[in-house]
Amino acid sequence: MKKVAIIQKSLPHYRIDFLNKLREELKKNGIELKLIYGKPKNDIKKDEVDLNWAVLISNKTYEFRNKELIWQPCLPHIEDQDLVIVEQANKLMLNYLLISKRLFSKQKFAYWGHGRNMQANQDGFRNKFKNVFINQCDWWFAYTKGVKKYLSEVGFPSQKITAVQNAINTQSLIKEFESISQEEIKNLKEKLGITSENVGIYCGGIYEEKRIPFLIEAIDQIKERVPDFEMLVIGAGTDAHLIEKAVLDRPWLKYLGPKFGREKVLYFKLSKLFLMPGLVGLAVIDSFALQTPMATTDFPFHSPEFEYLENGINSVVSGNSVREYVDAVIEILSDTTKYDHLIKGCQESNTTYTSEKMASNFANGIIECLKD
Repeated sequence: MKKVAIIQKSLPHYRIDFLNKLREELKKNGIELKLIYGKPKNDIKKDEVDLNWAVLISNKTYEFRNKELIWQPCLPHIEDQDLVIVEQANKLMLNYLLISKRLFSKQKFAYWGHGRNMQANQDGFRNKFKNVFINQCDWWFAYTKGVKKYLSEVGFPSQKITAVQNAINTQSLIKEFESISQEEIKNLKEKLGITSENVGIYCGGIYEEKRIPFLIEAIDQIKERVPDFEMLVIGAGTDAHLIEKAVLDRPWLKYLGPKFGREKVLYFKLSKLFLMPGLVGLAVIDSFALQTPMATTDFPFHSPEFEYLENGINSVVSGNSVREYVDAVIEILSDTTKYDHLIKGCQESNTTYTSEKMASNFANGIIECLKD
């Protein structure tokens, strides 16, 4: 039986379903999967979990010239593995050791990632340093088709790149969404003191790249022009204090902290639009599954999953200014036909990006890599 190890610096809750599905898919093909993961230094997002069949290690964190470096002490766990898959990140010291090991070992080495730091200057040092090592692997598991295209353009063989189409489990979300009654929504709205149908929601990490000041300025302007507009914020992070301060003089703005599972779905079902003007990533999958169209901007530092959004079809993507964003949001709030069209687009996109398809794509890539 062939053996494959995936090494993750941490294990966020949204990866569990995919990893379980990948393990089963590989088992059907006579391949054993070992997951090795650590814990973050500070779980600011409050979304880390454990997995009973995986191996938990204690990451070691170091500071070098104000940059964080992480050592993942897992060498004894990967000695007998045929393929080792790592996250592509400059700060992971183990990666450089495994790159060197390729020179004298039959063990295969693969990256899983974005190909570049999409939240940094593309001509900056961090991306230039990343590019030095970008081709020093046997296989690439690219987050999306767009990442695969980029990797091909920088010289990695396209036949050795698997576009996994990054996603999360939507089936459980959909079941929860469909099981929620109007009575439950009514009770939740009464509990929150919400009387309007024009409710926006933000759900995700709350940190600098999410542009919380932009969001607050935008919802203030939306409220001025749509008097019954109300806003929910779900999540946690380093900029949560900005939301905590904003709610003090905005009774129509509710900060709910981190929410998961059915409770999170309830808040989405009473909301009309998913407002996220800053960095967009996997949250687009939530918007599709929970039929809450996302409204974002053409911000230049989005994660790869931004490419799943189609302006006017399954989402709203405005220009990168508060005025343009506010105008775009209000247009949808005030036009039932356009809003219904976006809902239909979300429903269609939801069948395209699923954890089942991601697991299948990833497994097929592993099988091909081991054959190669």
